[in-house]
Amino acid sequence: MDRPPAGLCTSCSWQRLVGTTRGSVFSLCGRHRTDPRYAKYPRIPVAACPGFEPAGGEAGDGARGRPDGRAG
Repeated sequence: MDRPPAGLCTSCSWQRLVGTTRGSVFSLCGRHRTDPRYAKYPRIPVAACPGFEPAGGEAGDGARGRPDGRAG
């Protein structure tokens, strides 16, 4: 089954995909750890977000590439 597009989250450096044993996949926002304005699991699709930072640069917490989601 195809996942629905997550809007801005799809290309944000703060996003981490979290899978469940039942096959569901959720978009976790890493900004929620330090800023309560951001939902841990935002409603998708996200069309506007003041904390959006494009993936691929030095922005974000560095968790995107780590399976445990920790910066490092």
